[in-house]
Amino acid sequence: MAVTALSSSGIIPRLIKMREQMDTLQAQFASQMKSDTYGGLGRDRTLSVNFRQQIAAVDAYSSNIDMVSLRIKLMDTALTRLGEIPSEVKGAADPNAFEVRLDGKTDAQKTAQIALDEVTGLLNSEANGRYLFAGNASDSKPVATSATILEGGGGKAGFNSFVDQRRRADLGADGLGRLAVASSGSTVTVGKAAPVSAEFGFKVTGVNSTLSNTSAAVAGDPAQLSVTFTGVPEAGQTIQVSLGNPDGTTSNITLTASHGPEIASGEFLIGADGAATAANFQSQLSAAIATKAQTDLRAASAMAAADDFFDTAGGRLPQAVDTSGGVPPEEAVGLTDADPATTVIWYSGQNDPIDPADSSTRPRNDVSARIDSSIDVAYGARANEEGFTTVVKALAVLSVESFSTSVATDEKRYAALTERTRAALSFPNGAASPEDIHAEIAVAGRAATQAATRHIATKGAMQEIVEGVEGIDIEEVAAQMLRLQTLMQASYQTTSMLSQLSLTNYL
Repeated sequence: MAVTALSSSGIIPRLIKMREQMDTLQAQFASQMKSDTYGGLGRDRTLSVNFRQQIAAVDAYSSNIDMVSLRIKLMDTALTRLGEIPSEVKGAADPNAFEVRLDGKTDAQKTAQIALDEVTGLLNSEANGRYLFAGNASDSKPVATSATILEGGGGKAGFNSFVDQRRRADLGADGLGRLAVASSGSTVTVGKAAPVSAEFGFKVTGVNSTLSNTSAAVAGDPAQLSVTFTGVPEAGQTIQVSLGNPDGTTSNITLTASHGPEIASGEFLIGADGAATAANFQSQLSAAIATKAQTDLRAASAMAAADDFFDTAGGRLPQAVDTSGGVPPEEAVGLTDADPATTVIWYSGQNDPIDPADSSTRPRNDVSARIDSSIDVAYGARANEEGFTTVVKALAVLSVESFSTSVATDEKRYAALTERTRAALSFPNGAASPEDIHAEIAVAGRAATQAATRHIATKGAMQEIVEGVEGIDIEEVAAQMLRLQTLMQASYQTTSMLSQLSLTNYL
């Protein structure tokens, strides 16, 4: 039979079609996919495209979560330690343990210095070159070294200089805390000394007296105490004068009337009349104020200097004693913005103003990441937030002061300072602490973890659908290939036999 006859019989086209089907089945068997193009999927191609887009989006979210989780894990480690340090320093800072080493520091102060080194290091934590406590200004270290913070450097004044200037401004030239104690006849007055400063030194805040034949009152602005002896009080009667410190604490001076002839600390001699008694009272009150100035006031002054130097949140500059015009610190009356060219700025990360009414300005929102189609996690942090700054201030104050056992008032000053730093590290009255910041960061971390779990399940489900649309049943394809192979072999044999058929063979 001629080839043209075979072609016209339809056998050859059927063989070609079966060959094409076999090629398709072999390709599917090798790739385990229905088609290498979306067009080959037929009506299911739209379903495949949509789910693949969703899988790509989930992969992008998962990548963000991996990045966020790494950063939050490192922040968690740093924040855990930042939450432990205050308790450790509080435990070491015993107001009653006054043992000064040769360098003028106690062991508690050395502990505070080491802790300050550690805190500044933790606040400079970074992940792959990104500093975690710098807000969105994350390409450089946000916090200066503890040595630079305390001592300054490069021609810039550090915290030590602020403490010294503030101490001089608070004590005044005569060491009475910018107060003037005067006696005129039978009246003693205590008020602000000239030049009057509302910022520096003591403030007279109150008086409580049980002295007979005596009138005592606080009045005026600035407040002034007047004590008038219309006669003489009785022995054992007392008067308590309250003085406000620059850090908001109060110091109380209690003097007890005594007939003498010898008087102890905290007593004043009853004189022959009101005028003599007033003179004795004025002398003892001046001495008591001077002692309080060297103990409570100096400790409070150091704490106030810490506020001046470290409270820079929202773009605020450190506040320095205003000595413009050549005024000595002892006569300064206020504070002024420090010059960054001559003053160490301890924090240099993002420092935009914070509006309590606008949540978008909160430090947590400095850095955020999309972890789901409608979920962003915010995990920014600034090293000069209140919770961190409180710790840095307390450690710096305790580290920078020096003491001597040969100075009579230094043991009381040390007690006053340690009590204040311990109080600060207790974060009283709802003050923000590192644990508060840690809790907020932990919320972001938990949200990221939960989203990661959801994405794993979601991606698995979508991949199963895509595999059902694009994939093949390998056993079914193998069966189809075997069936088609059998058909093709039979067809080839038939075609071969027909190609050899002739009239002679047929007859």
